[in-house]
Amino acid sequence: MPLEREWVSIDDPDNDHLRYTFDVTFLMSNWRCIYGQGCPGISKSSPDPAIGCCVHGAYLNEDDDPEELERITREELDPTTMFQWDEAMDNGILELDEEGESLTRQVDGGCIFVNPTGFAAGSGCALHHLALRRGEHLMTHKPTVCWQVPLHRTISEEVANDGAPMEVHTIAAFERGTWGEGGADFDWWCTDTEPAYSAQQRLYRSMEMEIRTMVGDAIYEELASYLDGRARQRSSFVPLPLVSGRN
Repeated sequence: MPLEREWVSIDDPDNDHLRYTFDVTFLMSNWRCIYGQGCPGISKSSPDPAIGCCVHGAYLNEDDDPEELERITREELDPTTMFQWDEAMDNGILELDEEGESLTRQVDGGCIFVNPTGFAAGSGCALHHLALRRGEHLMTHKPTVCWQVPLHRTISEEVANDGAPMEVHTIAAFERGTWGEGGADFDWWCTDTEPAYSAQQRLYRSMEMEIRTMVGDAIYEELASYLDGRARQRSSFVPLPLVSGRN
């Protein structure tokens, strides 16, 4: 039975009860976002290809500041840069799901921040375009889940050698299953189809800023050093299957 993934774990040098486990196979891949460059979106029924994977609202987590997101919308966006700005001002940008979790509102088949095809300020995420206009990193204003994709963090609890709880953060590919039951119904998803694996850089380098933010500088440096070494071992590093074949 063929292997599908290679993993590496790194213990936090400053915390004996914190460990990071990384999906080496995915981080060594040449994945890239192909939004606007052949991305068909995750649903054939989407009313506009500009919606891409933003068919649902983005869930906020403990690292996101809803008040700051609202301020940015009110003060740094406007009707010329955010298609649904008037709707946002009238009815807000956030809503609660059935379990009381906060997420950006869904309007006209997509996240409220999605600009339609042909919009003068650019199609796609208004927050993404705001960062581009200001010369900032694309993760600057986006909800955490948005800038982390195609990476996903899972936190679990194990037992350290001293018997105390150990927190384990697993950084891996955001796959269909990560979405829950709905992911299996997507018509297309980028981490399991070949067109997205066409970047010039390996993922751990192209998403250096995002990974550093997720795990800290010390862990990233150790990870990058290890993966640089694996990249030099071209004769022994055999890329494992990443693509399921489903389109």
